[in-house]
Amino acid sequence: MKFGIWLDFRNPERWRQPWAEVYEENLSLATGAEDLGFESVWLSEHHLTDDGYLPSLFPALAAIAMRTSRIRLGTAMLLASLVHPLRLAEDAAVTDLLSGGRLELGLAPGYREKEFEALGIPRAERGARTEETVEILRRAWEGKPFSHTGRHFTLEDVEVTPVPDAAPPLWIGGGGRAAALRAGRHGLRFLPDLGTPAEILGLYRRTLAEHGHDPARFGITAIVTPGVYVCEDAEEGWQEIREHYWYLLDKFQEWFGNPGLPSVEDLPRELFLVGPPDTVAQGLRERVEPLGDVERVIFFGRAPGLPADRARRSLRLFAEHVIPQFA
Repeated sequence: MKFGIWLDFRNPERWRQPWAEVYEENLSLATGAEDLGFESVWLSEHHLTDDGYLPSLFPALAAIAMRTSRIRLGTAMLLASLVHPLRLAEDAAVTDLLSGGRLELGLAPGYREKEFEALGIPRAERGARTEETVEILRRAWEGKPFSHTGRHFTLEDVEVTPVPDAAPPLWIGGGGRAAALRAGRHGLRFLPDLGTPAEILGLYRRTLAEHGHDPARFGITAIVTPGVYVCEDAEEGWQEIREHYWYLLDKFQEWFGNPGLPSVEDLPRELFLVGPPDTVAQGLRERVEPLGDVERVIFFGRAPGLPADRARRSLRLFAEHVIPQFA
């Protein structure tokens, strides 16, 4: 099994640092992940947040590419419904070329109301826009003029240059039926949460087969949410990380329109993998087994506001003592 880390470059007010410092620390964590032996690093995007959640993926991926040589570079996820597919095709192509062909493009429709309202895109169109974007990306990277007439985009005799040497792998993110069906219909790889029900994975594989795609050719990358934190002592580690995980979970609850968590004492500790390496490894096994053939697991390399040295220590312990148990 391969492992990757996930970064979002957030800078919450409570732990606010100079922005340039936050970016340099996260770039350093990405570079260090390659040195430690992680197989991939993934970035995710949101827009118009109060904590600076990374809004522009490709410049950050290109910066990581320039500092590394082997590690795969992924988006988990890029909000495909919020960007024009031609611009996306161009940005992805340039980033892939700069990285020497290391880009993996994870796409999702998005969900946060404020983003759709501010960018003037009807939220109800997000799924259809994402599927149409997949069709256009594939045509755009063929390296020849093409036309497209769809529900949301009409293109006449356009040609995207440059093009990647080989089209980046495309992933669809999400843990529900819509995401599984979307990935299966289009013959895309699937990027669900590690807690996704096994029946959703079964639906994905059946849909692949029904649309003429061999399920054996499509691995699964699973995201560990909400988080993983490796430490020498579970109780000490929990005290170090819990405020940061409370912020993370409370913010996601807010974005999904759910009631927030009144205090850190209400944080459901069982959702997180926090503890010594063997404890974390066992927790991962228990979460991976129901999903069957998982080729890669990724997790937040740094919780919002967590000091970079603590994030680095956790990643080092994971690389040295957890990854070998899955070799």
